[in-house]
Amino acid sequence: MSASFARFLSVVLHPVFIPSYAVWFLLHGEFYFSFNTSPAEQLGIYLIVVINTLILPVLIANLLIQKGVIRTLEMEDKRERRWPFFLNIVFQLLACYLMYHLKLPPIYLQIIFGALIATTFVFLINFFWKISIHMIGIGGLIGILFGIVFMALIDLTFPIVICIFFAGLLGTARLTLRAHQPAQIYVGFAIGFLSEFLLRSEEHTSELQSHSF
Repeated sequence: MSASFARFLSVVLHPVFIPSYAVWFLLHGEFYFSFNTSPAEQLGIYLIVVINTLILPVLIANLLIQKGVIRTLEMEDKRERRWPFFLNIVFQLLACYLMYHLKLPPIYLQIIFGALIATTFVFLINFFWKISIHMIGIGGLIGILFGIVFMALIDLTFPIVICIFFAGLLGTARLTLRAHQPAQIYVGFAIGFLSEFLLRSEEHTSELQSHSF
């Protein structure tokens, strides 16, 4: 894999984009929770997710670059990641708070809460070891898809296969750029996947199964 293509994949599949990708997929798919989400709720979900998981993290990262706290958006040194990770936790907590109090459909709250759990794990582990946040993001997306399959009994074989294919490409890209060791790739994917897949309540599972198509 060429370095230029590896860098392109690293940008397009950067973890700040993953929650927005996931929400877009859920709102535009033929699912019970997409048909049952009003236009006003959809707008609220988009605003909360995009602002708190994409716009604010990017703005803060650029501000930290200007202040010399971090050198690049890649944050190659694990010491540079502490403040961005901590602030991302704050933004995700805010997103969860807004979604909960606005009584938006639980599936969207679960996505952000799963991301919050993953980010918290990474923040703590980062004091000792550098993990691939790119693989956490793509692993979380695959975990969301598997969670929907088990919750709503929907066949998502094609999007899951596509995402696994891109996860393999992304992992190869990160190794090509020498950003991580193989173990950091695998552990990052596992944390992202499990944080999203395991986060589903029995009550919500029963609800989705009773309304699934």
